[in-house]
Amino acid sequence: MEKKILIVDNNKMFLRLLSHFLEEQGYDVRCAEDGLAALRLFESFVPAVAFVDLVMPLIDGERLCRIIRKMPEFDAVALVIVSAIAAEAKVDFAGFGADACIAKGPFKAMQVHVSDVLSHLESGARAKLSSGIYGGDVTLERQITKELIAAGRHFQVTVDNMADGFLELTPDGVVIFANRMASVLLGVEAERLLAAPLAGCFDEGAGRHLLQLLASLADECVEVGEADALVVNDRLLLLKFVPFADGNRRSIILLMQDITRRKRVEQELLRHRDRLEAEVAERTADLAAKNAVLEEALAKVKTLSGLLPICASCKNIRDDQGYWNQIESYISKHSEAAFSHSLCPDCAQRLYPKVFGDKPLK
Repeated sequence: MEKKILIVDNNKMFLRLLSHFLEEQGYDVRCAEDGLAALRLFESFVPAVAFVDLVMPLIDGERLCRIIRKMPEFDAVALVIVSAIAAEAKVDFAGFGADACIAKGPFKAMQVHVSDVLSHLESGARAKLSSGIYGGDVTLERQITKELIAAGRHFQVTVDNMADGFLELTPDGVVIFANRMASVLLGVEAERLLAAPLAGCFDEGAGRHLLQLLASLADECVEVGEADALVVNDRLLLLKFVPFADGNRRSIILLMQDITRRKRVEQELLRHRDRLEAEVAERTADLAAKNAVLEEALAKVKTLSGLLPICASCKNIRDDQGYWNQIESYISKHSEAAFSHSLCPDCAQRLYPKVFGDKPLK
């Protein structure tokens, strides 16, 4: 076995103790204080064995193991969990790809377990490592730790069953936590999503915009994607960035909502509205044209109504100014009627008896 060993733990005292012990045994040791730093170290230093704590900031031990096991180039790396909560959590280390688990306790007792695990690995007996927890039989379970583990599991179940994506990012946009829906929305396996830059999940233009947004993000929440929805994996996404500070560590909570269906409904409503507006405009124009025709026709129509003062003798009509007009002149002026003069039978006999005689005319 190569003499390269990586220790991943956020307890600086433990790092010093274990690294000193292993260096005395002739091992080349590197240390990382969280899972993200460990993954970056893997780019230049591939250990034969990695001792990994479970509870760490950024990327925890379980997720770190899952990520490494998804990388075929690291299949030969033996992963050993070294955890203070091993007894309380009843860690299923094999389920997430670790080869062994050592419970943290008195360091002298731990040295024996570390040496035992390394002896198995150096002899090529990786498969014969204990399926139990080294030192777990003498570690007392602590109630407060069990309660914290239960709360953590409750949180994990909750976020994994959210309808929206939930991610935690470093200030420069590297993913350090992702729930199940975030993986679905982005179309990337959770193990490949962790430790990857969020901008890489988007096209070049959107990724550049997100990097600029993260660089300028202050303490206020920022929402993007409502006006111009971000398209990822054939989905329209609405992103809400929530800055978060925990002591000296700053991170960004990202909530991702799939608004594909809502946007499509909105677009259909807009198209329907445009069609209605065009139809209303067309009908309005048609009615306006018809009204113009009617108004023109009405302008040409003259009607007589009301009481007309008419002379009982000569039949002249008095107009509004008090002048008397011949009946045919008045009607011609106030209506579209035209007169064609003729003689009634009585007038014809009276005026022209020689022509029409004195017999009654029909």
